[in-house]
Amino acid sequence: MLFKTLGQTDIEISAIGQGCGIHHSLSTREVYRQLESTIRAGIDMGMNFIDTAPVYGDGESEIVLGKALKGIRDRVVLATKVSPENLSIQGIEDSMKMSLCRLKTDRIDLLQIHWPNPQIPILETLRGLEKMVQEGLVRYVGLCNFSIKETQYIQQQLSPKLLASVQVEYNLFDRSIERDFLPLAQKSDISIIAYSPLHRGRIVANQKQWAILQGIASKYQKTPAQIVLRWLTKQQPVVVIPNTTNIQRVKENAESLNFDIEEEDIRCLEQKCRGHLLDVPPSSIQVADDSGRSVYRTLGEAMENAMKCVPSPQDLAKQIENGDFLKPVRLRPAGSSREKFELLEGRIRYWAWVIAHGFDKPLPALIEDYS
Repeated sequence: MLFKTLGQTDIEISAIGQGCGIHHSLSTREVYRQLESTIRAGIDMGMNFIDTAPVYGDGESEIVLGKALKGIRDRVVLATKVSPENLSIQGIEDSMKMSLCRLKTDRIDLLQIHWPNPQIPILETLRGLEKMVQEGLVRYVGLCNFSIKETQYIQQQLSPKLLASVQVEYNLFDRSIERDFLPLAQKSDISIIAYSPLHRGRIVANQKQWAILQGIASKYQKTPAQIVLRWLTKQQPVVVIPNTTNIQRVKENAESLNFDIEEEDIRCLEQKCRGHLLDVPPSSIQVADDSGRSVYRTLGEAMENAMKCVPSPQDLAKQIENGDFLKPVRLRPAGSSREKFELLEGRIRYWAWVIAHGFDKPLPALIEDYS
């Protein structure tokens, strides 16, 4: 197993970690309970870094981890999060108490802000985090889903070396972080925790890319997923947190580090297997959802924000107006059309863009099934 230093700390974490957020359509207690055996198996294989959050299974993920780590807590580096509605000083303290109770531990190694909340002053949030560190309940702090500008500001405000990581999506399909977050992490010795490293199981954008990836995998007698995980972890600040309830997949993930990829194959992956980035007018995009989740389908619904999304579309619109867009939305062609698209991921960002710029100004988008 390959280990990397977490930020500027003295903590060593496995380059392949274990994510504990199961896809929302499968978030039943029964499915989360399957994590207990896979987590312990992964630890036995050297995967000592475990990432969870209170919202995963409405606390069930942390409860299962508390059982899985009984008697072996000191063998792992445990990361959890605090939700955006709890970013006041009191909210952070209350959230921490509940997480510690569910996890059956007395400290969190890495506490991450899950999403920003513009309605709570960030300096208050940072004071709350530092208070948890001073009390010995938290060792280090991380950020998830923040923009580059927000991250740089927080880095300046926190105590030196306290910001250990940023958690962002990074995979062959979505390589947005290579423009800003990856250089920042390399310069500042901040760890990149890459979620969805296998692009939610799709791995690449289309069949043509899949054929290329399979060819490289065959050369090394590895699976396509192992090739991608090895490519990601070759980059010094990057650790990945794939999630699975399948022990065979855990074994494959752990074995993703026992080989190396030749430079010519790395160049092939990077040049031929990346997502197709386009600027697409919002008027050409249909708001679709095949996951069963509730979504805003009209501008009026987004403006009303009845589901109380945090940050809200209006909050993100202000950020976009200041030139600070988090990452591209994800689309797929609508039928056989190359001019009409369905919106797969990034609905709040989509409506925020419309609020900021209207329906005609193109927004950055990554396209699936587009060759």
